[in-house]
Amino acid sequence: MRPSGAWRLARRGTAALPADVHAELVAALFTPVPSLVLGWSCTVLIAVVVSLRTDNLVLTAITTGLAAIAVARLVLVLSYRRHPIARGAEAATVRRWERLWALGACAFAGVLGLLCLAAFVEVDDPVTHLLVDAATIGYIAGATARNSVRPRVAIAQTVLTLLPIAAGALWRGGVAYQIFAVVTLLYTLAAVELAVTLGRRSLRHRLAHGEKAALARSLAAQNMRFEAALSNMSHGLCMFDRRGRLVVSNRRLCEIYGLPSGSFRPGMSVRDMLVRSVEAGNHPDRSAAELAEFFEGRLVGGMPSCSKMEIAGGRTIQLSQWPIEDGGAVVLFEDVTEREQAVARAEWLATHDDMTGLPNRTLFGRTLDDAVAAARGDGGRFAVMFIDLDRFKFINDSLGHAAGDLLLKEVAVRLARCVGADDVVSRLGGDEFVMLLRGVHEAEDVAVVARAVLAAVAEPIVVLGQECSVTASIGVAFHPTDGHDAETLTRNADAAMYMAKDEGRSCVRVFSPVIERRSFERLVLEAGLRGALERDELVLHYQPKRRIATGDISGVEALVRWRHPALGLVSPARFVPLAEETGLIVPIGRWVLATACAQAVAWQRQGLAPLRVAVNLSPRQFADETLLADIEAALAGSGLPPDLLELEITESMVVENLGHTLPLLTALRERGVHLAIDDFGTGYSSMALVKQFPVDTIKIDRSFIRDVLSNPEDTAIAEAVLALGKALDLTIVAEGVETAAQEAFLRERGCDEMQGYLFSRPLPPDEMAAFVTDYELSRLKVLAAGQEGTRNRRGRTRRAGKA
Repeated sequence: MRPSGAWRLARRGTAALPADVHAELVAALFTPVPSLVLGWSCTVLIAVVVSLRTDNLVLTAITTGLAAIAVARLVLVLSYRRHPIARGAEAATVRRWERLWALGACAFAGVLGLLCLAAFVEVDDPVTHLLVDAATIGYIAGATARNSVRPRVAIAQTVLTLLPIAAGALWRGGVAYQIFAVVTLLYTLAAVELAVTLGRRSLRHRLAHGEKAALARSLAAQNMRFEAALSNMSHGLCMFDRRGRLVVSNRRLCEIYGLPSGSFRPGMSVRDMLVRSVEAGNHPDRSAAELAEFFEGRLVGGMPSCSKMEIAGGRTIQLSQWPIEDGGAVVLFEDVTEREQAVARAEWLATHDDMTGLPNRTLFGRTLDDAVAAARGDGGRFAVMFIDLDRFKFINDSLGHAAGDLLLKEVAVRLARCVGADDVVSRLGGDEFVMLLRGVHEAEDVAVVARAVLAAVAEPIVVLGQECSVTASIGVAFHPTDGHDAETLTRNADAAMYMAKDEGRSCVRVFSPVIERRSFERLVLEAGLRGALERDELVLHYQPKRRIATGDISGVEALVRWRHPALGLVSPARFVPLAEETGLIVPIGRWVLATACAQAVAWQRQGLAPLRVAVNLSPRQFADETLLADIEAALAGSGLPPDLLELEITESMVVENLGHTLPLLTALRERGVHLAIDDFGTGYSSMALVKQFPVDTIKIDRSFIRDVLSNPEDTAIAEAVLALGKALDLTIVAEGVETAAQEAFLRERGCDEMQGYLFSRPLPPDEMAAFVTDYELSRLKVLAAGQEGTRNRRGRTRRAGKA
């Protein structure tokens, strides 16, 4: 007897598998989720218990890695649940999920095996050995069964976990451990054989099932070719004669109405058929007589018609009737429930936010238009409240978009609780929400809601096991005082919200003429900023940095300024956030890089010693794909050596996208560019991150230096950063040093460099060159005077000796 096709395929590789079978096998790896999580959790829990029980650093470190891999695998499983392998998925997609699963499984197994080996080597405790071995063998038993659908994964897990146990037992020595090692090896062989056997059996089962299904479909197709056309129809069909008696019907008609096949027999009247349908519970609110009167009237009418009928279970049936020439009619029945639901869903999505379920911008606009029209008629007063979440982008980028989506959903629920039944809460997009508050009589009515919103949003939110805190900036506009139409009200509420952000965030601002002026100024700034580069309105000032120990000037920091033709010198605090928001920061940052590098070379040509120039990178510029090319172009165009360029990035930029950050920083470091973390201590980085990234310098934020002598917390933070810099052999620069006492504090604690008004304010290029020259001359004079004094003292000493 020749082996079946299923058997032959089962003995061949993945490439020979039908795509749908391969997809089923890979999908089986990811289910069921509860047992996956329970298995990982139990294993990690035992590892934690062992680590705590033994207080061994090696076991603790391995346990930490094991837990991290378990979390990563959980993220992978959750990601798969959101984007499972769809029917007809591409082979590359299936292979990618399989590789990701195999990588996680092997990593977990390898670290678990390492834990077992370390337990034997590091700890002389049979109970510990028993705990880790029992947990591991229990885990691998379940993993072998689950992963046997892909035997290679199961075998790899088995080998990675059990061989280290055997090796550890042999290393431990003793008859009992040696016997245990032999048993473990035998168990390994058995588990491998079991994985292979189960894998082939599972594959044969799926292939055979596929063959049977294909054969059944083929047989069904052959049978259907011999059946009447009625049996092939996707619609229910029945034909009535001129007396209203059933002539013929198909099986689909019975299926649509949930009746057994053959329930409708030739010769039955319309009334008899409806009695069967009513008895089946399809029409709970209508009688057979009532329905019969409706249908019989249509049959007698002899005219084409189309109607819809709602039946039990929320289903919708469409009936299409065509008359027959010699009397009677043909009626088609189609279950259009899904179509109707899809249409309803599409209509809902057109007016609602799919994530939060709140009305979207379109529906809110209509609602606001209606409210304006109604207020014109009855003179009613209402308010529009614009809400923007503070720090949402950081959380979204740090924890991932899934966490950001969950946070937005929770915020939406909390906002809905803050308003009345007649009010409307809408999500406009991103982290922006807007409320329509009806029946507002006093400003205090809105203030009550605003306070409730601030309190509700500020409550910590746990997202994917991480506690997050956000706040809200709120702007309010009243009808009719702040606008007579929907567009004006929304725009003014938005302007008030920006005022709230500018004035510290987590607060409420009501639209006023002042806000209107600021909004206009913002538009003026944005319009002017778009052409500032072309009009040469941007300039760079440079603030020098000094080595605290020697007094040498170590470099300068380039700071952009905007000379607006009407507004004068515009503070970076006003236009840099606007440039970041509008995307103009990328070309501006490109100009700053090129100009700063060229200026550093120009100073050298004027006779100054080489100075390292520091340039700040904005978050959007750092994420731009052209950054590396821009830096190389600036260096090549100016001729500045890469080691004389220092790029300053913030902590949040480092942690927002680790996958992008590390390769980019490594590439810059390989080119010789110096890297600094700016405003250190204000973000969310850690020592682990500082160790991981190739940075040269840490800058202590000026907010900690300002009160470093009077605020114990600032003192502790500054000392901690200084200690961290020494431990990691990094250069520490203190920003915002304004007093000699602050510099003395930093000198005593080993700070490398300082920068601030104590030494110099930011200066234009020419003044900067003059400052450096004058400073170096004054140092030379002091040095010469000191040497002359030393010679005079030595001369007096010699003369006194001769006397």
